[in-house]
Amino acid sequence: MKETTFVSRNEEHWKALEAFNTRLRKKGGIKKAGTEEVREFSRLFRLAGFHLAYAKTHYPNGNTLPYLNRLVGVSHNFFYVRERSSFFSIKEFFSYTLPQTVRETYKYWVAAAAVFVFGLLFAGFYVAGDTTRVSHFVPDEIMSGWLSPDGTPGLDLEGSRDSAFMTAIYITNNTSVAFNAFVWGILAGVGTLFVLFYNGLAIGGFFGFMHAEGANMLVLYSQILPHGILELSAIILAGGGGLMIGKGLLIPGEYTRAHSLIFHAKKAAKLIPAIAIMMALAALIEGYFSFNNLPVSPTFRLVFAGLTGVGMVAYFMKGFRT
Repeated sequence: MKETTFVSRNEEHWKALEAFNTRLRKKGGIKKAGTEEVREFSRLFRLAGFHLAYAKTHYPNGNTLPYLNRLVGVSHNFFYVRERSSFFSIKEFFSYTLPQTVRETYKYWVAAAAVFVFGLLFAGFYVAGDTTRVSHFVPDEIMSGWLSPDGTPGLDLEGSRDSAFMTAIYITNNTSVAFNAFVWGILAGVGTLFVLFYNGLAIGGFFGFMHAEGANMLVLYSQILPHGILELSAIILAGGGGLMIGKGLLIPGEYTRAHSLIFHAKKAAKLIPAIAIMMALAALIEGYFSFNNLPVSPTFRLVFAGLTGVGMVAYFMKGFRT
């Protein structure tokens, strides 16, 4: 094959690799590229390496060889990155990798949220139509913490409950829910769907009962939402991770089933630090603010809840980078 023919057949791939190198240089390296970008870059890099070997053999004195040497050399520097310090790696993970992973996996946690919300709405309307049905969804020990002695939500929601008792119940329950939503993805995602739907039923049943019985919903929301936004978001992320694992097992695509499961499980595992931190922050807010009889108005509590939501969304959208 003539060198000019070789160039004309493959120049398009080389230009694409050059464009990738330019983008990676602007981004700051391959670690900041998305999954599909890394796959395409890897393919073009391997192809250029093959072409370089071919050019060395067939066109050792031609103009193509120096060009491919430079192209593969630049690409090599992006492809094989040096290990960085532990501190830098941790900073990089929380600044970029974690929020990027949340954005990239949005289809999974949106699906998880849809299942959860469906259960919540179904139980909410079902119980609101007949409050005796609340026992179908909400354990008695949960309801008893919110009811006055005569069994009505005439509720001193602003401080009559045993805060430590309720905090312990909710921390234990929500951590368990998040854990189960994640790990039961191994059952082809069915276990995760069940956990999300079942807990949506429990929360929907609770709010349906309270609304139908005439509870002060402003006060109720002001005590639930400051920590609830983070807790429920962590559960949704955990559910997304579980569905990712289930998808890897059920729909391997171009991989073997085992490799697909490993690939998706590793991707899902990147969400675990976010889930753990959100649960920890929610527990602190729950114990020291939501259920603490502080002299603050329900409006202030709701504003605080809104700020936690805005902060969470801002972080996942941009990380710590400008």
